[in-house]
Parts: sequence; structure tokens; C-alpha cells
Amino acid sequence: MPERSRQRRRAVRLYSTLVLLVGLLSGLAGTPPGAGAAPRGSGDLYLALGDSLGVGLLASAPDTRGYVARFHSLLEQSAGHPIILRNLSVSGETTRTLIDGGQLAAAQATLAEAQRSGWRVSPITIDIGGNDLRALQARDNAAREAGLVDFRAALAQIFDTLIAATTVNGIRQGDMIAMTVYNPSPGDPKIVRSDAWWIARFNTAITEEATKRNIAVADAYGRFVGREKALTWMPLDFHANNAGHQVIANEFWRAAGYDTTPPTLEIVAPAAGAVPRAVPTIKVRAADTIGVTQVTFRLDEQPLPAPVYSRELNLWIGYWDARMASAGPHRLVVTASDAAGNTASSEVVLTR
Repeated sequence: MPERSRQRRRAVRLYSTLVLLVGLLSGLAGTPPGAGAAPRGSGDLYLALGDSLGVGLLASAPDTRGYVARFHSLLEQSAGHPIILRNLSVSGETTRTLIDGGQLAAAQATLAEAQRSGWRVSPITIDIGGNDLRALQARDNAAREAGLVDFRAALAQIFDTLIAATTVNGIRQGDMIAMTVYNPSPGDPKIVRSDAWWIARFNTAITEEATKRNIAVADAYGRFVGREKALTWMPLDFHANNAGHQVIANEFWRAAGYDTTPPTLEIVAPAAGAVPRAVPTIKVRAADTIGVTQVTFRLDEQPLPAPVYSRELNLWIGYWDARMASAGPHRLVVTASDAAGNTASSEVVLTR
């Protein structure tokens, strides 16, 4: 065989070996090419990990109104069939106790059992970090910095362990969603070394460690900003109330990416043109596969009073007090939102 031909074959074998090694190393790292490019969708079992929020503490009925239960309901409603729930959350859990106290081992056992049973586990949700922050709240800056380093390392270990347990032949079988930590008290994260500043740094660690592993992030922090009193028991307790648990569930649903279809929307009344009376009634029909969470009315970019939903009529009903409005055309815009944050808008021009 000519020497040049032998060299070409050796080069091809070497290239093939390198490609195989890259693939194997990607699988070991839990991030094979394209592994997190798109949601894999809900599976046969939903696994929830976390702390007292995951337990549903201080929801009026944790098993039905905690965020895990509400998110589970959204998954089943979307899938159209029952999905098994395993909630392993433990009150008071930190990243380190999640690793050393048994929750992570229980998650691995659940995943192994599911694989033996032929069940696909998706998604896995993780809320952790609030107790890590609380444990460091009274500590000096050096201790907080060290705590942040340890938190990031422990979080990475949790993520990598779960990825390894859900990867088969180099391909991840399900979705994972991590949650940022909300701040129960108003605060400016721009004030260096304030509590709000430390929360922002821990959330940066959560977001960075999740993103590099193609893990979705549910931004509970962003959803609670400016609504702390409405969504928690503050000043009595930092835990979420029923409304807060619903917001968290909706944020997990948005982050999952399973619902990308906006609601349908129809302005039933008034019709375009001259309004029939000085205070016309606005009637809107809105529908969604999962459910409409909010409908808003705006006239000439200014909000109108919030509409109410009539279950009997299946309509959102509001009004426009046009008695002080200027003569001429006015633009009414109606927007409907669903739990995933998808929106649909419709408008009509009314003449006073």
C-alpha cells in the first residue's frame, strides 16, 4: 500500500477517535451538543427538590396550593393525562444539607427506579438558596464571600449529579428548572454589601451555574420585586402566601417552555365607532389551552379599571367612563395573558 494512502487512513482513524472522545466527554459533563437546545416536555414523573417553599409551607393547603402542587396541575392539564409527582423537598434545606442529608440521594434513587420502570422523569424543579443566605445574614463580609463560594460549588455538584442521573447514552432525558431566590423585603441590589446585594450575587451564581448546563431558570426574584407584601407573609414571615406560590408556579411554567401558544381574544362589545352611551360596558371573550390569568384594558395607553370575569357569561367585563373624554377617536387595547406569560392583544377605535 502506498505510504500516502496509509497516512490518510491513519489520519481518518485519528479524527474519528477524537470525535468519539469529544462525544464521550460531553456526555460525562452532562452537556452533550444540543442537549438543552429545546424543552423535552413533561414525562411520566415530575420530581421536585427544594426547601420549605417546595414543601408548600404557609400555603393554606400545601398539598394543593403550594407551588409544587400548582405546577404539577399545570403539567397534567397541558399533557392531558396524569403525571406522577415525587416531592422530596425538606424544610430548612441548604445546598450542603441537600447533598449530605439525603435529599440528593433520594432523588438519585427515584431517578434510578423510574428508569427501571421505563418512566421518563421530566421536569425536575429545584428551589434552593434561601436558607444558605439566611445562615450568612449575620456574618461578616469574609464569611459571606466564603459562603457564596461554597454555595456555588455545592449547587454545581447538585446540578451535575442530577444531570448524570438523567443522561442515557450521552443524551439528557428530561428538563431541569432552577429557581432564583426572591427577596421578601424591598431593597436596592446596587447598594454594595446590603442584603439585597448579596441576594443578587447568589442569584447570579444560580443563573450562571444553571445556564452553563442548559438548565432553565425560573426568575422568582424578578416576579416578587415590588410585590413583596402582596406575595409573602411579611413582615410576619418571609414565606410566600397563596398568591406567591401561584406566582412561583406560573414562573416555573413559563421557564419550562412547554406552552408557547397565546390566548385567543375577541372584543365582544363595544363595536368600533361611536360609543352607545357615556359609560360603555366593555365585554371580552378570552380563552387559552391552560387558562387565562389576566385581562387588561387600556384606553389611549392609559389603564382602565381592572375587569372582572363572569363565569356564567364566560366574559371579562369592564367599563370606560367617557363622560370627561375629549370628542373624537380613542383607541381601546385589550390584552390577555396566560400562565406561561404568552399574550394576545386586540384593539378597537371608539368615538366619543
